[in-house]
Amino acid sequence: MKKKSPPYAIIVAVVLGLVTIALFWHWKTVQDQKSADAITQATADLQTQIDQLKAQKQVTVQETPTNMRNVLYATQPVDAGVKISPAFFEKHETPTDVLPDAYTDQNDIVGFYAIRRIEKGDPLTPRNIGKSLPYMSQRISPGMRAISLPVFNAELNDTGGFIVDGDRVDLLYTTTTLDNFIIKTQFVMQNLQVLYVPGPQIKTDKTDGITPAPPPGDPIAVTFEVTPEQAQALVFMSQVKQGKFSMILRARKDDSEIKVKSFDAETYAGNFDKVQRMTDKSIPKVEAIAAKIEEEEKIQAAQGTTNETPNPTPPSP
Repeated sequence: MKKKSPPYAIIVAVVLGLVTIALFWHWKTVQDQKSADAITQATADLQTQIDQLKAQKQVTVQETPTNMRNVLYATQPVDAGVKISPAFFEKHETPTDVLPDAYTDQNDIVGFYAIRRIEKGDPLTPRNIGKSLPYMSQRISPGMRAISLPVFNAELNDTGGFIVDGDRVDLLYTTTTLDNFIIKTQFVMQNLQVLYVPGPQIKTDKTDGITPAPPPGDPIAVTFEVTPEQAQALVFMSQVKQGKFSMILRARKDDSEIKVKSFDAETYAGNFDKVQRMTDKSIPKVEAIAAKIEEEEKIQAAQGTTNETPNPTPPSP
């Protein structure tokens, strides 16, 4: 009986099939690994970019407007008559053509007055800020009164015409006889504030704001701020025909009051030595007052400038 030969064709086919399957499985494994590596690398690259962006400082570039300027705006309501202090305003950029007359420098308005009520957020302009108050009633301190006296004319111009609103003066009273013989001159009130001096204003570099002496024959009345009791006494004294008021100008920082004996004809008339001795005694008093004011100025300078407005509300941050 003849021996059968092995089925080589089938064996080869099976081996080739197994080899093909093994090669395909290897190829698929390699491709899957490449895909996984690509995803991992892409994820790492993306994270690196994110980290780099986080590490970089973000720079904001803003255009600087060429038609803007800083304008002063009210930080709180301000009643009419209140003196302006730095606590009342702050700066905001504003188009130049919107508020051309608005104030931009605090030095232009500090110490000035609100001439009408200012609401929070209002721009500060010449329409609501003024160097002086337009109404006399707004310039009088609470509890005080205003009184006008004929103390300043061509014959009794004892200050040379150099008195302006806001100055402080001492008031002297001179009595005479019926035939105008001078009897006595004495201090009657000291440190009175002048509210108003009528007259034309001299406008020069050196005398801006100075009220000149009135022309001869044109007496004028100066308005003072006084207490009700002072007003009553002054009105009474002004009715005495043989009595005349004179005023002498004080230094702005000098609020001292002094005791001065009356100057009368009986004691000093013709006795010039006695007059000289009396005036010599006043020199140490004046020097003491000057030294006191100088010391107070040094203390204020060391502490810083005080605000003239009582308890102002600070500007918002």
